[in-house]
Amino acid sequence: MNRTLILFFISIISLHSQNWIRVDSIFAPSGVTVQSFSCPAFADINADGKPDLFMGSTGSRVDFFNNISTGLPPKFLKNDSLLNSVYSDGIFTNADYPALVDLDGDRDLDLVIGGYNGFQFFYNTGDSANPLWRRDTIVFPAVNQVIGTDPKPAFADLDGDGDFDLVAGIGESLFGGPTPGICMGFRNNGTKFDPVFVQDNTLVQGLPDAGLNAYPCFADVDNDGDYDVTIGRDVQTLLHYKNTGTAQNPAWASFSSLVSGIAPSTYWNDPVWFDLDGDNDLDLVYGNADGNLTYYRNTGTATAPVLQIDNTYFRVIKIDGSSATASLTDYDKDGDFDLLSGIWSGKFIYLKNNGTSVNTAFQTTTMPFSGFSPGSYSYPAFGDMDGDGDPDIVDGVLGGKIYVYINNNYTSFTYNSVALSTVNVGGFASPALADINGDGRTDVFVGAETGANSRLYLNMGSNNYIPGDSLIAGLSFFSNTRPTFSDFDNDGDFDLVIGRTGGTLICYRNTGTATSPQWLRDDAVFVNVKVRQNAAPGFADMDGDGKKDLIAGEYNGNFTFYKNNMEITAVDDNTDRSSSGLVLMQNYPNPVRAGGETNISFISPGNCEVSFTLFDILGREAHSIPAREYSPGKQTIVLNTNNFPAGIYVYRLTSGDGKSISGKLVIIK
Repeated sequence: MNRTLILFFISIISLHSQNWIRVDSIFAPSGVTVQSFSCPAFADINADGKPDLFMGSTGSRVDFFNNISTGLPPKFLKNDSLLNSVYSDGIFTNADYPALVDLDGDRDLDLVIGGYNGFQFFYNTGDSANPLWRRDTIVFPAVNQVIGTDPKPAFADLDGDGDFDLVAGIGESLFGGPTPGICMGFRNNGTKFDPVFVQDNTLVQGLPDAGLNAYPCFADVDNDGDYDVTIGRDVQTLLHYKNTGTAQNPAWASFSSLVSGIAPSTYWNDPVWFDLDGDNDLDLVYGNADGNLTYYRNTGTATAPVLQIDNTYFRVIKIDGSSATASLTDYDKDGDFDLLSGIWSGKFIYLKNNGTSVNTAFQTTTMPFSGFSPGSYSYPAFGDMDGDGDPDIVDGVLGGKIYVYINNNYTSFTYNSVALSTVNVGGFASPALADINGDGRTDVFVGAETGANSRLYLNMGSNNYIPGDSLIAGLSFFSNTRPTFSDFDNDGDFDLVIGRTGGTLICYRNTGTATSPQWLRDDAVFVNVKVRQNAAPGFADMDGDGKKDLIAGEYNGNFTFYKNNMEITAVDDNTDRSSSGLVLMQNYPNPVRAGGETNISFISPGNCEVSFTLFDILGREAHSIPAREYSPGKQTIVLNTNNFPAGIYVYRLTSGDGKSISGKLVIIK
């Protein structure tokens, strides 16, 4: 390929990569996102005096979160680059159970990761503030021969000789191995500079079979100079054992009253002790199968701990289950967007936005959608199906069918047994709603488990829907198609965005019009958007900047938020953007229903006179606002469409120097 052409494509991808900015704090206020089967490990890896977080999981790599706190509860920022070298050598690397420990005595923390490959070890060849990782193949091969394919490492100086010994919590190995649920001891017969681990189960004598899996962690919980041990397991509750021996010869006695009542309804509980609130005693955090982290503050003392749950730490807004989806509308009519999600059980989950139009604050509740359960793996989407101005719901289910629920003026919903009742796409029906042909009625595209079964249905009114596949001719669909329509580029027509099983997004831009779509595939728009599995996209302007942001539901129940950072200014050739000219944002909502209001926002470069003119599709003036002076910054013109017939309109803002900027709006019945 021509070198210039290659550079062109690279530059295009680079530009597209800035289109979407991931913001984890929307659904994880602490900044800590979670996956299934979370395993937390805390360490001050950059020597700033604050505990950072390494998070193991069943994902493809350990996640790292830098502690950026200025107070309590702590705040974190995900940093993928810290562990890039661990996962860059092409060797399958564990991600399940991280542990940070100084195994070479150089006063910085090394990294051990337990999992399918036993224990994998990475020396820190940097320093206490700037870690660099180098894979080691010498220390653990002998240990790995006897611990199976699901071990968790825990380190402590259990014999008081100044170096770290090893305890392996044993899980369920795929191809045979030790009894799952036991702990195996390995004494360090080397030195603190050069460890040599030799199996010695006297170190764990008295510790029980925890049942299927054992997740040990050591800490001097009662501040008596020796290590105690807490064991998570693959059933409810934790086990805790106090060292009633000495720092040189441990003897383990059950003291589970300390952790009584903790983890009563979850399983796969993986604990860690660390002083997270800076009060010089140890607090408890544990991860579980759902991925959530639970924090128990030590409200006692360093010698007599008392644990009290504190849900302000590590709060994550997610679906407790799997198969989250995302459809957004201002359901409670308070000026911000709420979210509706399906779930594998078939119920609907409502995330009410208790924030504002510029600061999102979701709270999960089932009301007012607690009575819905049409079938497993529900996929509900908001849309006005009967033209009365309120959001109805179209839902797809695992069996491939579609269900329509009509909103009775926000008081209740009625199942419409006629509309789309004959539709069956074979499996995993996923509806996307939009007026795709500009006739003022909401049409329905249904994604399917088998891509070729995906179908478009045009709304002809009176519960009559006809095939409309001619309007999506030439488009390729994939297995488990999860579609949505959105004018994310603010050009006045609907584009089609499809979530895929692997977590990527497929994009078909509408290069035609709002009444006659033409499609151009442009996946590069979402090149930096990636979620874990089964992306289910939804769009809405969540921060009030006039651009539609992305929320993607994921199979593991999480939601991921991406801020729309696209350059979408709808500027004509007469606008001098290089000399601080007007900058126009696409009006919202668009399309707007006749009789409603739409906001036309623009940025004024300074004190500036601006006039407004609205033209119909034939170029005739439909409305105007005389010039007036606007102050610098974002300004908004509110246009009431009560006197305008349905159709396509162009609006123009003209500044005092004669330069103009134009946009397009659509009014529907």
